[in-house]
Amino acid sequence: MYDIGETYLQVGSFDLAVETFEKVLAITGKEEVGIVAKLADTLLSQGRYSASGGFRERSRNAFRGAIGLAGDVLRMGVGHRPWAWKVVGDAAFEIASQESTLEDVGKTTDVLYPVLQLLIEDDTDRRSAVEGLGHAANLLQSPVDMNTTLKAGVFAFAYRAYLLKNETRVADPALYDLASALHALAGRLEDDQKEACVKAAIKAIRSALERDAGDERLWNALGVICADGGAQVAQHAFVVSLELYAKVSKLPGSRGSRKLTPRTPMCGSTSATSISSSTIANWPTSVS
Repeated sequence: MYDIGETYLQVGSFDLAVETFEKVLAITGKEEVGIVAKLADTLLSQGRYSASGGFRERSRNAFRGAIGLAGDVLRMGVGHRPWAWKVVGDAAFEIASQESTLEDVGKTTDVLYPVLQLLIEDDTDRRSAVEGLGHAANLLQSPVDMNTTLKAGVFAFAYRAYLLKNETRVADPALYDLASALHALAGRLEDDQKEACVKAAIKAIRSALERDAGDERLWNALGVICADGGAQVAQHAFVVSLELYAKVSKLPGSRGSRKLTPRTPMCGSTSATSISSSTIANWPTSVS
């Protein structure tokens, strides 16, 4: 039956895939971490697919289900923490863009807050704290507002980035996710809070670039984040991103596409090979 669910998933029949994996889970019980994880990932796919078709309530319910299952895995204490917080962060990020009332937010926090409590209990050293936002513990003590879900996603991504800080292969994507969520949150805030989020997003991308200055997606992200207030840095980042992308796209088996679309640089040219880690480290951590 599991293979049937996989087949449904591969052909994009997410409703049937969810139904099948739920049946498998009913048989095996939630002790089978692999089944729980597969169902959570399938619910994420179902949520995105439903959102693209305009079925927002159905989409939100799928994302909330994924958050709940990620929490189940965390409670098992069998590892998989980076995966679980990735699911929580992705789901919260997606739901936040669909919530239009405090009632919507309340339905999400009913599922999300118990999972965030697990983060607070695990993160005793407050490694997931974000400058300007504080820690997840502060969020649970604050009144619910229209930014609560996205802030929760930021904390989930921040903790995942901390957990993966020494994992070279996956540390950069974790920082990229954190920066993307912070950038989205900054767009909802004003004044000091907005500036703090932008500063934290730039810091995350700089940390990733110090590890790998040859990733065009990171340069593109830096350009997007800085575009509204730091034209010179944004221009510089987009030029480097385009140069690197041109090189990567010529390689066999290259990605050929990006999550973010680069903006055309205003003028000038900057060689990607001229950027050193010391240059990145000396860049400003905020734009104005």
